[in-house]
Amino acid sequence: MMAGETIGFCGLGQMGRPMAANLVAAGFSVRAWNRTRGKAPEGAQECDTPREAARGARIVVSMLADDTAVQSVTLGEGGIVGGLREGGTHVGMSTISPALSQRLHEAHKAARQHFVAAPVFGRPDAAAARKLRIVPGGDEQAVAQCKPLFDALGEGIFPMGTAPQASLAKLCGNFMIASLIESFGEGFALAEKAGIDPMRLSETLSRILFADAPLPKGYANRIAATSFEPAGFALALGLKDISLALRAAEDLRVPLPLASLIRDNLIAALAKARDKWDWGGLASTVREAAGLPARR
Repeated sequence: MMAGETIGFCGLGQMGRPMAANLVAAGFSVRAWNRTRGKAPEGAQECDTPREAARGARIVVSMLADDTAVQSVTLGEGGIVGGLREGGTHVGMSTISPALSQRLHEAHKAARQHFVAAPVFGRPDAAAARKLRIVPGGDEQAVAQCKPLFDALGEGIFPMGTAPQASLAKLCGNFMIASLIESFGEGFALAEKAGIDPMRLSETLSRILFADAPLPKGYANRIAATSFEPAGFALALGLKDISLALRAAEDLRVPLPLASLIRDNLIAALAKARDKWDWGGLASTVREAAGLPARR
């Protein structure tokens, strides 16, 4: 795969649009589709259907909200499978269930195509800055052929076996992030009620416990400050991912009691019309249970 090669790109939301723009900047010819027209980045060709976006491309990327959207865009009328050439690769960068990853693998295999699940870690600002961490899974040769694409989108590639295994790895990661959010919410609520400045505690413990690593430090600071808007990753998407993790855990007979607690707190936050809040806002339910306001 070389710069100048055609890439299809489906999904131009908060994550997808900056990713597609980075592919254009890297010299790829991008054929882009989005359910709402007019979002294609400068330099990309806007297409009417996912099938049209995939036509002529050796690789097509999807970056969509959930299983329903990914399945429709891939397997539905006018979908990716119908447009991608034989031997082509669909790189699914959305966070989806392992079960759907397996179905997509089978559908592409039947069409003599490849499916690589390549979910990403990183918020929209990381997508814009080409600092995503990418966890690909699938046929080794297909994954290897995607390296120039991944290099244009992120700063780390971490192969993870099959496509379903890569999808499950992302759900495991998001569950662990949500567990951090829950623990930060509880710890900072306890400190605040004792008269400790949560921001000072956040700065202190981020250095002592996490060596100022960006991910835990970022969440700790946002939760300590109760800075839940604008959303980098919305509460509803967090609920979707934790629900997928619980479904996978049920299939594999693995109890996840902490994930069940987090799911309940996400639902409680959404029940109070906090749909536009970042998923760090699940800490608001802990604050309210402690007699504190949702935000400072």
